Amino acid sequence: MSADADLDRIVDAATRLFAELGFDGTSPRLIADAAGVDPATVDRLTGGKTELYREVMRRATDAEKAAVGGAAGGFTPTRQGVERLLDEYLDFYSAHPEYLGLWLHRRTGDAADTADLEEQYVRPRLGGIVKALREAVPGDVDLDLTIWTIPWVISGFLSQRALGTRAEGEEEESDGPYRNISRDELERFRAHLHMLLERMLTLPDGPDR
Repeated sequence: MSADADLDRIVDAATRLFAELGFDGTSPRLIADAAGVDPATVDRLTGGKTELYREVMRRATDAEKAAVGGAAGGFTPTRQGVERLLDEYLDFYSAHPEYLGLWLHRRTGDAADTADLEEQYVRPRLGGIVKALREAVPGDVDLDLTIWTIPWVISGFLSQRALGTRAEGEEEESDGPYRNISRDELERFRAHLHMLLERMLTLPDGPDR
């Protein structure tokens, strides 16, 4: 087995464990056992637990960028532009609960010695959207908090679901620390998000209406 293959297995195992248990709750031994290697191999290939965590977060961010890159790269400050970006973001995290788990743990103060990751990965991305929207929304809208509201709401729904969104008779299922969400629930939530953003931002329609 090549070192690259070992490293990929280690990163995959660490991603699952960090998402489920958090950085602080995951030991190097747990990672090594899950990856099928010895702890010395983990240290040698990753530089230690903290550096491994940084690699996990880098890969998670790269995966998100690839998924929403089209909407973000060609973003326009219109209703359609915002909805397209929102849809790709929602679809990415609903399909990858392990990446959602990484960010949820960070909100509880997990991995406190890597506090620079938000500044490195999150603020530049959201800051660019705020800048693009600034002239298009009413002046009484707190645009910074409005844009931050979206990942908060999405992560809350995907991790907990809202009371009453499950159809009558639908059985509760679980997928690790996350609840399975049906396609109908997801589409209901998507429509709610579109309405929420339209009410908050009152953006103009684009030419592709």
